[in-house]
Amino acid sequence: MLALVTVAGVAMAQQSQFVLPTSPPEQKTPPATGEAPRRLTINVAVADVEDLKVAEGDRVIVGQLIADQSRQRQRLEAQAQQLDLTLHRLQVATISAPLPPKRPLIILDPTYLEETAAIDQAKATIDQAEAAISAKRQEIDYLSNLDGIEPIVLEHETAKLAELQRHHTSAVRGYQLATGKRSTAEYHHSITLAEAIANQNRDYLTYQRQVAEYEQRLRDREFQISQTQLRVNEINEAIETLAVIRSPYAGRVRRIKWLGQGTDGLLSAEITLMVRASARNPVLERFDGVPSAADAAGD
Repeated sequence: MLALVTVAGVAMAQQSQFVLPTSPPEQKTPPATGEAPRRLTINVAVADVEDLKVAEGDRVIVGQLIADQSRQRQRLEAQAQQLDLTLHRLQVATISAPLPPKRPLIILDPTYLEETAAIDQAKATIDQAEAAISAKRQEIDYLSNLDGIEPIVLEHETAKLAELQRHHTSAVRGYQLATGKRSTAEYHHSITLAEAIANQNRDYLTYQRQVAEYEQRLRDREFQISQTQLRVNEINEAIETLAVIRSPYAGRVRRIKWLGQGTDGLLSAEITLMVRASARNPVLERFDGVPSAADAAGD
């Protein structure tokens, strides 16, 4: 009896040891936050149908290009390059400042020494002629009062008086000619002085006009540079606003739905992406990097 109880106790102990299993190791599941969705909808806006880089049924990887306005980007980049060249030409263009007018010639006041000497000589000749005439008249008057004077003598002296008077007339004309020459010299000097002043004023006015044109050209260039730079900035901003859409997850493009065209001329499309199961649960990813059967089922 005692032996049977002992055998039965051993058997029960062995049976209890076999029935009670040990608790399995705890498995950690990825946190709910940050998990990829099963289906992802991506809205894109493109300028041309060809800007959409995927089609229905395509498999995509993380970071793969989905949509890009490549034609619009190329067109804007070409405009930016052309504007850069224009901006460079404007910046290196040389605008020469006008040269100031030459210093005016110094015109000295003439002394008129030659003309004055001729006038003085003519005046002295007149004075001599008048003195000779006065003396001859006194002589003729004296002879006329003498008794028994021959008439031929009076005629001879009267002829000399006439000769002296002609000489006086010639001296007066010489004086007038010398005075006229001086007046002519003074007139020519005034004309030369007036022309010099007029030329100086004309050169000054021309220089002022050239300076005004030079300053206007500088302002025009600065305006063109600012406008060109503003246009370059606008194009660069437009290039930056061209969205480059890349896939945030790996998966398969299930559907592409065109929604229509907006007022800005862009085409709107809705892309439905079925996210790969391994992206939603990393435990399902095999060590060799090939999707498992569950991963394929998720796609």
